[in-house]
Amino acid sequence: MSNDCIVINSSPLITLCKSNQEDLLPQLFNSIVVPAAIGQEITTSSHSDLATAKLPALKWAKHDDSIVVPPLIQAWDLGAGESEVLAYALTNPA
Repeated sequence: MSNDCIVINSSPLITLCKSNQEDLLPQLFNSIVVPAAIGQEITTSSHSDLATAKLPALKWAKHDDSIVVPPLIQAWDLGAGESEVLAYALTNPA
């Protein structure tokens, strides 16, 4: 069973990478969007781990640096990654 598209937050992506299960995502979804802020959270981490090393090499990860966070989501005062995930989902409901 494959779904069209998901946008992923850092915690599930980190967990999947650390458990060597990141290849489950392209088996379940045709498109996996990683917002720029999520990529930055993972790859510029203060400590090196599997997710930090793996994310840049994941060919199926579609990095999106064009996400604009609307004022409604900005008002929630979330982190940059969470805000971009919600903004992407809001503008791409499918």
